[in-house]
Amino acid sequence: MECEVKLYGGEVIDGSGSPARRADLAISDGEIVAIGDLEALEAERTVDCSGKTVTPGFIDIHSHGDWLLPFPTHGELLEPFVRQGMTSIVAGNCGFSPAPLSDLNRDMVQENSRLMIDDCVDLDWTTMEGFLDSLDQNGVVLNMAELVGHGIVRAAVTGPLNMDVPDSEELALMERLIKESLDAGCVGISTGLGYAPGIFAQEEELKTVAGWAAGRDKLFTSHLKAYSWASGVYESDPAEKPHNIKALEEVLEVCREAGARLQLSHLIFVGRNTWPTYSEVLDRIEKARASGLDVAFDAFPYTAGNTTAAVLFPPPMLPRLEEILADPEEMNGLRAFADIAFEQIGFTLDDIQIMNANAENFDRYNGMFVDVAAREAGMEIWDFYARMVIESRRNARVLLHKYSGGGEDEEALRAVLGHPLCTIETDTLLSPRGSQNPASYGTFPRAMSTYVERGLFDIEQAVHKMTGAAAERLGWKDRGLLRKGAAADLTVIDRSTLHDTATFEKPDAFPTGVEHVFINGWQVLDSGHYDPSLRAGRVLRG
Repeated sequence: MECEVKLYGGEVIDGSGSPARRADLAISDGEIVAIGDLEALEAERTVDCSGKTVTPGFIDIHSHGDWLLPFPTHGELLEPFVRQGMTSIVAGNCGFSPAPLSDLNRDMVQENSRLMIDDCVDLDWTTMEGFLDSLDQNGVVLNMAELVGHGIVRAAVTGPLNMDVPDSEELALMERLIKESLDAGCVGISTGLGYAPGIFAQEEELKTVAGWAAGRDKLFTSHLKAYSWASGVYESDPAEKPHNIKALEEVLEVCREAGARLQLSHLIFVGRNTWPTYSEVLDRIEKARASGLDVAFDAFPYTAGNTTAAVLFPPPMLPRLEEILADPEEMNGLRAFADIAFEQIGFTLDDIQIMNANAENFDRYNGMFVDVAAREAGMEIWDFYARMVIESRRNARVLLHKYSGGGEDEEALRAVLGHPLCTIETDTLLSPRGSQNPASYGTFPRAMSTYVERGLFDIEQAVHKMTGAAAERLGWKDRGLLRKGAAADLTVIDRSTLHDTATFEKPDAFPTGVEHVFINGWQVLDSGHYDPSLRAGRVLRG
């Protein structure tokens, strides 16, 4: 027997959580064909992994990279993903997928592409099958599995800013579009309940949608309606029940009644006064799982996350947001409301960093915090923020800080990351312009170096959270683990030099210590050399 590639001399962490062991690996035809002592095995090519660690390729279970893949230059754009050891992404999250399209949502999807990647995607498809087929035809640099976005489907049927409950005919059309997308290969349904139009969905609608996922045994993922102690989404008193806990309870009940498998997206705690609720949130998730609900969650290892600047505004404002922001009298009311809400959660506009203003008059402030940018512009901070939202057509992209911690206080973040139900993800909006999210460059190395060094988990547990655990949530049998017959998605790291180098001040810095990456048997990263032209990935249809 001989193989195409043999990786020899390294220690293997197989993704299951089992201890590292000394072993060689053989690859042929895109698969792992042998693991063990392979000294006698002939190979067309060998890779010396002495002193190195071989792991499964990392799986980003919460990505927005699908918006980049249609671009011919996406190999260059996705270099930060590959250089941190990533081989597969799960995209279409937060209710936003690039399909299905209709006359009602096409303009919205076009605008969404500006938010996601600062460019308009040529929407050369209408259905999810058409979108996935186009990626298959043109090739992709890494593996991608897609979720169909509830928000995009709702907008295709009722419009993007329609607050009304869908009637029976509209629900029937939503069902058809979602089931067609699932049949085309989507691995689940995502919801973005903090964004329009998902934010308008009531429990009965969500139970129905979750039931469609359950009926096909597909994952139901949820960006919750609230991640802070108080939120404009709810009118109830947060002192009686914090709004982030209310939002969690709602989606747990939705999936319990629907019998759906639930993945809670980017479990975060926004604002200093929300951080202490982490123990109650984790307790409720554990109790729900103990009662029989298949629920888990994902998180990123940073105390800031990217989103749209319009996320701050409550649902009733969204249909006429620009009109409100341009009206001085209504802006006074907004300031008063915001002052109270921000004080309740321990968060201010000063905690917002501009990634890409997506507006010609504001792009020079990219990378700055809003208070600094407003002073430089000679504007009152709320006037500055309102004008940025208006001129960007709601597509200003920002980093919100004070997520699950800040400074030396990372108690909530550590509790989430270290929890056995947590998988590691990026949730990044990676684009060719503006200031970046450091998670685009350093998420997986940060988990394996910084948080292993800090004693949060050992290296085997860290790798499991990024590989085997993610594959298990998705029902993948042939990825996420190093074993015979699995796809040859591999990452080779040098633990002695492994470290994330990206920071909020200098976010676009590649990590050190990630030396080789194989995707379906193709070596796309070789001792630091990356080939963006290789289309080694596959569209992974469920």
